[in-house]
Amino acid sequence: MLHSVNDSKASDSKVNLIHLSFDQLTEAFTFMNEPSYRVKQLWQWIWRNRVESIDEMTNLSKSLREKLNERYFLRWPVIVGMETSSDGTIKYLLQLEDLKSVETVWIPRLDQERVTVCISTQVGCRMGCTFCLTAQQKTERDLTAGEIAAQLYVLPCREEITNVVVMGMGEPFDNYDNLMGALKIANDPHALGIGASKITVSTSGLVPKIEKFIQESKCRLAISLNAPNDAIRTQIMPINKAYNMDTLLSALRKFSGRNYPRARKNNFYFTIEYILMEGLNDSADNARELVRRLKGIPCKVNLLMYNENPNTPFRRPTEEAVDAFKKVLVDAGMLSFLRKSRGRDISAACGQLASDNKRQELGA
Repeated sequence: MLHSVNDSKASDSKVNLIHLSFDQLTEAFTFMNEPSYRVKQLWQWIWRNRVESIDEMTNLSKSLREKLNERYFLRWPVIVGMETSSDGTIKYLLQLEDLKSVETVWIPRLDQERVTVCISTQVGCRMGCTFCLTAQQKTERDLTAGEIAAQLYVLPCREEITNVVVMGMGEPFDNYDNLMGALKIANDPHALGIGASKITVSTSGLVPKIEKFIQESKCRLAISLNAPNDAIRTQIMPINKAYNMDTLLSALRKFSGRNYPRARKNNFYFTIEYILMEGLNDSADNARELVRRLKGIPCKVNLLMYNENPNTPFRRPTEEAVDAFKKVLVDAGMLSFLRKSRGRDISAACGQLASDNKRQELGA
């Protein structure tokens, strides 16, 4: 069911509560001379009960609710569009407080009773990857931590969510602080309570933020690599000019060393994401080169067949090429999987997400 857009305008002097962290709320309650335990109550009303207004927070006193209403309001992103794929995937178009929009994808795995939600971190993306529809969109702004986390809360049946992938619109590490704030909300047992091992964050390779993330988060990390060498990677991913493959892969080897506590765990690994594009990076020679480049890195390789987009020259590879590529990896002893694209028929698959205005512009 689609929600109607809330046309009422909150005062410019008021702040939307979903944008505030627990620490910021604690400071606000201290300023209002309210006891600290009230912060936890407010937090649970927002992030566990997902109420629509301050007045619904019935275990807060009337006087406190009046104080809150003077300073704050509560407004969630609004579902303004949805499409359902033949494979059960649902793509939601969410309108934000300033009327900008992002896409969020609901991916059920009925055979495993698992639901994965793919969330976005930016309106647009600054990375400029030439194969990605999101990158063709002008970057309008970062999402706040609350807006990132709220994508998990405004969807129907949110209690069914078992896994989260931060692989939607935007480069998560280009919005690092808000990303970390959102993960904190998602992990919080007083909020959605999704374990860190059930959350995967994907990056195109911002090396300084990779080290920071490994030290600060227990969530899983995926690297969008997509090439076996610098020549190909620079052609499709401009980030490679700043952090080339030697820099990126050397960092992964360093961060998986024994001096990093997470690396000492038996189940520690990076996920290497590799989108196969016909005639560009899908040959058996490309696969052999990839094996050499990944030597010494604890990883699994997720292969994905390219999802074609308007205005890009790249094409989906043949199944024969994909099988031959994967065989090289498996024969070399690498853990490798061919990940099935979900929601291709509604442009909800990897590299196909965009804001509503970009879709109208491209006719996508």
